[in-house]
Amino acid sequence: MSVLLLIVLAFNLNSSETLDLVRIDISHRDQIKELDRLGIVINQVSEDHVVAEIEPQMYPVVKGRGYTISLLQKNISDVYLRNSRGTAERSVYLTYEQIRDSMITLATNYGICHLETLGVSHNNRLLLAMKISDNADIDEPEPALHFEGNIHGNEKIAWGVNFCMLSYLAANYASDTLVQRLVDTREIWIAPLVNPDGYVNNSRYNGRGVDLNRNWGWMWGNEYACGSDFLSENEAWKFMEHFWRHPFVTYASYHSGTKYISEPWSYTTYLQPPEQSLIRHLSLGYASFTGYPYGQGSVGMYPINGCTKDYDYGCGGEIGWSIEVCHVKTPPPESIDVIFNRDKPGMLQLMHRAGQGIYGVISDSLTGQPVYALIYVGQSAWQSYSCPVNGDFHRFYLPGTYDVTVMSPGYDPKTISNVVVPSSGDSSVCLLVDLSPNTSLPIYATRMLGSRYVTTSSNMTYPVWAIGPHDGQAYRLDVNKWIVLAFDFPVRDGAGNDMTVYRSSGSGTAIVQVSNDWRGSWQTVGTAGSAMTEFDIASAGFDSVMYVRLQAQSQFMLDAVEAVQIIPGIEESDRVHLTDVNMYIWPTVFSHTSSLNILNPGTRPIHAAVYNSLGQEIETILVQPGKSVFDASHFAAGIYFIRTQGSKFAHTFIILK
Repeated sequence: MSVLLLIVLAFNLNSSETLDLVRIDISHRDQIKELDRLGIVINQVSEDHVVAEIEPQMYPVVKGRGYTISLLQKNISDVYLRNSRGTAERSVYLTYEQIRDSMITLATNYGICHLETLGVSHNNRLLLAMKISDNADIDEPEPALHFEGNIHGNEKIAWGVNFCMLSYLAANYASDTLVQRLVDTREIWIAPLVNPDGYVNNSRYNGRGVDLNRNWGWMWGNEYACGSDFLSENEAWKFMEHFWRHPFVTYASYHSGTKYISEPWSYTTYLQPPEQSLIRHLSLGYASFTGYPYGQGSVGMYPINGCTKDYDYGCGGEIGWSIEVCHVKTPPPESIDVIFNRDKPGMLQLMHRAGQGIYGVISDSLTGQPVYALIYVGQSAWQSYSCPVNGDFHRFYLPGTYDVTVMSPGYDPKTISNVVVPSSGDSSVCLLVDLSPNTSLPIYATRMLGSRYVTTSSNMTYPVWAIGPHDGQAYRLDVNKWIVLAFDFPVRDGAGNDMTVYRSSGSGTAIVQVSNDWRGSWQTVGTAGSAMTEFDIASAGFDSVMYVRLQAQSQFMLDAVEAVQIIPGIEESDRVHLTDVNMYIWPTVFSHTSSLNILNPGTRPIHAAVYNSLGQEIETILVQPGKSVFDASHFAAGIYFIRTQGSKFAHTFIILK
């Protein structure tokens, strides 16, 4: 472990909850879910019992439902707290302040470390993520992966595993050739402390009493302490935005309370993930080092809604796990090194495997600019995304032959057939994909941000079947269930109707609402009740919208949501001539920079105008020949368009702050 861990100050913590560790006998697995929804924290699952944590006042409630309870450890919360305050020769649990300062120190002292503040927790503590790469301050076209810990604040060993890996990579980069290769060819993100409020309070929950691993948007709801809405908590939605900015190949969230490699899906026992063979292959690799059992989360443990790994794989195609590393949630500090050394080879292997499979870059065929696109591989046809900055994409795939389809709104889709992933060398194949702009095509929703849980024994459709152009494959919205979809750029108000909802079959209806904030407030534009229902967003008082929410009044087979393609600053009747391009801009997405690079390839200055997402002109600029830099630091976060005088083509750039 790094020398950063060798010195520790005494903790000044107050436990916010008192829990006993108990055995509860069960006669069938459905009882596990009943206990979980009562607020009983399930640690370990066996055929005839569970090991769980229970508040003392819940004993009569549980016994009143016919369960037999045996006490294993009185006030296990105090045991965790005492362990977190202990010291060992080389291992300690740091305080929140020490974790924060240590991460700042790592980023200051090691050039391979780039620290990002994603936001703040409910109690105003920093949400930190460290990127480790050879050019850490630059978003390179390299495979990215994400490790995180402590989404449950009292599972402190999960922090230890992640912080040890962060320290290990930094300390060994100069001397270890394996570490050098991984750091030089990957973008490794590590967030050791997802729930700092829970860590400080020695609590499973965040500062608002929400279980963050029930708060995510894939089949959200019907859970104890799942929050007031999907991604309602700062800690959840800030990490969600981080994932959308950096599409990951693999993702692992570390937990404790048992030992298990928990795969998607956790929300259903009736479906296996479309790419289970890939997921299982990687699980086997990790288990070969640790000896942990593995399997689908809902089967090997118990069903839950709104967890991170289901969201990341379901919405983004990022192969993910919840990895449980210890039966004791916060074991004594001398266990930190032992458990990290056991998991380290598996973590390094996940870094290595992130670079295997199919990768490439997606570009505009006319401008050469990167394109943010959807990628579908093979018969599973499960979506993933290219990087919004560089247009690069990376998917882990086993050796074999695949068809790869790439699509993006405003472009002709393209399928590359018979792509061969070799079984030798790096076991990877590169694709350079040029997409041809087509302004006659509609745009469509490209992302699923949130969906309400369904009864999975009867509804075995996926929410992401509603993204992309209409194709007959639909998500079944059951009565009173809802879904929130996002467009890549605004649906703009033009003459007549602007947006169309497609229903693949049946006679159901759904209320359609729009907003420019995925959290609302929502304004109703009407009711979809036919195979193709059109809407005018001006009826809800909008010039443009980015998000659409549908809630079924009766069973509704949602195929797609499409919209008319309109470029800002141009009348709807005008056609866009993409050959009019006479300048180039980069990057197209800002996160921690404020400078827009502009290239004028001509010999004369160019007049250009910048528009906001409402189509309002907010600034004019004079672009000199050659490369120049435009300072956009005074712009608020949002989507902007820049168009040169006399051209009908608008460049898009996005500012994230």
